[in-house]
Amino acid sequence: MHPQITRSLVGLIVAIALAGLAVGCSSMKKGEQKETPVSMGQMSGPARATVQRLTANGHVDKIDKEMEHGKLIYDVEATVNGKHVEYTIADSDGEVVGTETSIDYSELPAPVRAAAEKYYGTNTGLTAMKGVEFGETHYEIEGMKDGKKKEVTFDPAGKRME
Repeated sequence: MHPQITRSLVGLIVAIALAGLAVGCSSMKKGEQKETPVSMGQMSGPARATVQRLTANGHVDKIDKEMEHGKLIYDVEATVNGKHVEYTIADSDGEVVGTETSIDYSELPAPVRAAAEKYYGTNTGLTAMKGVEFGETHYEIEGMKDGKKKEVTFDPAGKRME
């Protein structure tokens, strides 16, 4: 191939790659990064010790690493004592900065139940999780809507969160 054509093709490929990178980076909030799956062995020592302690009566299902609130954290999904739980663990010191646990639908605050029933059009088949992350409480409700499994999150007052 002619050297001029080769340089042009390489330049075009680099331009396309840089454009894709710019679009991907601009779609994320400042200071945050996409979740990256990691293994227990790839976690920091303090975070790994915390996860091992928290999941001693169960097993880890999934670990993702990401930046949240300016901190490198691990989102850990596990099954402990037969229940699904999620933990947010700080990379730096292993601090538990968040938890999500399954709760009975009846345990939801009344405004959250009302908002969920309005969203789904029913209370049948809905499951709930209570989460506390970085000091803020939220509720995740999962159920069927428009023939698809959907999850929606509310604050304690029943206001939908994104």
